[in-house]
Amino acid sequence: MVILLTALALLVIGTEITLRAWSDAGPLERATTASVIAAALWLGSTWALALLHQLTMTTLVARAVIAAIVAVVVIRRRFRGINQHVTIDRRVLGIVAIAALPFLAWTDFMFWRGAIVPPVSHDALSYHLPRAVLFARSQGFRYLTELEARERNIPANYEILLAEFVVTQHSDTYTEWPSTVFYMLFVIACGALAERWWGRRLLPLLVMMTFVAGIPVLLLHSGAHKNDLMVAYFTVAAMVFAGRSWRDADRGALLLLIASMAMAVGTKPQAAGFAIFIAPFVLYRMVKFLRPRAIAGVIAFSLAAFLLLGGAVYVVNIVEQHALFGKDTTKNDIITYGDWKNLWQAPYVLLAAPFSRDGRALAVPWESHSWFWRRYEIYFSHLGIPFALCAIAAPLAALRFRRSAGHSECLVITFAAIAAFILMLPVLFRPHGFYLISLPRYALFIVPIVFGWTVVPIAARIPERAAEALLVVAALSFVAYAVSNAVNDRFAPLDFVLWAREHPGTRTIPFDQDRAASVADRLAGPNDTIAIDASYASWIHPVFGAGLTRPVIFIPPGDGPPVIPKEAQWVVIDRSWSIIWEASGLRDLSQAEEMMSHGTPSDDDLRVARAVAADPHFKLEYAQVMRNQLVFRRIQ
Repeated sequence: MVILLTALALLVIGTEITLRAWSDAGPLERATTASVIAAALWLGSTWALALLHQLTMTTLVARAVIAAIVAVVVIRRRFRGINQHVTIDRRVLGIVAIAALPFLAWTDFMFWRGAIVPPVSHDALSYHLPRAVLFARSQGFRYLTELEARERNIPANYEILLAEFVVTQHSDTYTEWPSTVFYMLFVIACGALAERWWGRRLLPLLVMMTFVAGIPVLLLHSGAHKNDLMVAYFTVAAMVFAGRSWRDADRGALLLLIASMAMAVGTKPQAAGFAIFIAPFVLYRMVKFLRPRAIAGVIAFSLAAFLLLGGAVYVVNIVEQHALFGKDTTKNDIITYGDWKNLWQAPYVLLAAPFSRDGRALAVPWESHSWFWRRYEIYFSHLGIPFALCAIAAPLAALRFRRSAGHSECLVITFAAIAAFILMLPVLFRPHGFYLISLPRYALFIVPIVFGWTVVPIAARIPERAAEALLVVAALSFVAYAVSNAVNDRFAPLDFVLWAREHPGTRTIPFDQDRAASVADRLAGPNDTIAIDASYASWIHPVFGAGLTRPVIFIPPGDGPPVIPKEAQWVVIDRSWSIIWEASGLRDLSQAEEMMSHGTPSDDDLRVARAVAADPHFKLEYAQVMRNQLVFRRIQ
């Protein structure tokens, strides 16, 4: 209730600011502007509380009350004397219904599913929710030394948002809902970008937004614990504001562009690419149209936005580890660069994946064996056949329609987006190919660029009946992908969702019920103290319990024998990443099927297990040695 009240109140405030400052904007641009202002107010106030370690139920309720009072005042003034009689064209209503009904049905399904299905994805269980719980227990942000570096040093906007749910709900029941909201906002922001480029004609915009809404990887993320949708939404919103700032030299749009990019970079570092390439155009406009005092104000605003909208994590990384993204356990930079083969392999993967007949492997021409790939996993999936076809046609369409786009903002935004996309490709990850099959979720910001140069201008130029037929095709594509992904979602397939409805409060992970943390969750009491030996990709969240009430102690790494606190009633060991993905000789994904899960655990992986197994105070309750999953109970 507190979160819902806060969201509605801040959205009302954002809408009022938008109507006052940008009355000439189209409806989709206004919706995007209002939501970004609301998000900035929300995240900014949350980070202020988190940095002061005042992220408590009391302060969150106080913020909600203040926001609600302001919203009530705004509403009373705005609606005083407004004419509420509106005439609706039935034909227009029918066109809107074709696009809106499948979209609303899907979002309704995601909200319903999110309320009954427990957290089920790897990242949710290994670091998204554990970080949120630890922040909530600390009443704010802190440097989580107990987590592995690759999970500790990444930006934290998403986890700070989840921490609010933990503080106010004392559970993780509704923590999937932010993804559904960001899914809706992303589709609207894509429409807003097209609206700025091609005008406010309803039918072409609906065609584009329906195609966008039906992108498979987007559908999978709309009900999952991941931050990719969040960063994609803020990046596309930044494109909208960059266009207004470039075309109109609008200072307010410039500030919103800065805030959007700060929130995007504070969610995931990949967003920095667009910031890098849009910066020269922004600086040009600043120098040309702003006075020195105004430029100083913009710089001050930029610094404040960076620190209060997620950038504090980078500052802490520099202080703690002298690196922007931190360093891993071997003291190497977490993000490395230089896999130049990605520059030509990545486009092939993005375009070929939608046409693959095998949902578990992707054929690539440079290897004799197919790559490991999963059609229905949030980490991989694909961008859909319509996107692939439009991406092939986009260069020709851009040449054809560039003069009728209305302004150079289309070219500026397109250049910055494509340059950012190319910049992110040569990231180095082992085994080779793992990063490439993950690109669809990283590259979501390029979706409105591709559809914006193809679907919208084409739908605007063909006869209206043909455009309506194209909308029907888009709706059918949406429905087909939605049904397929709902039924086959790797982490929450429909049959499991229906089972979960019949078993309220279930903590079952349908695809893997035997990880050590899940086993301990079933065995331990709601207030038992658990010591856990975790590394990269270890499942942690289940040990907190359904009510998030268990004390959890992280066993620190080291060279000597581990010290198990006397209050620990259970010891949980999950050290499987090196076994699954670090087998000697596993060079690329063409070898994955035969070499995956054939790695050897390191001495550090086995250090705690060996010590606790030799300790007479503990009894082994569960062991899956092949994956280094063990649960010990202290003998009373």
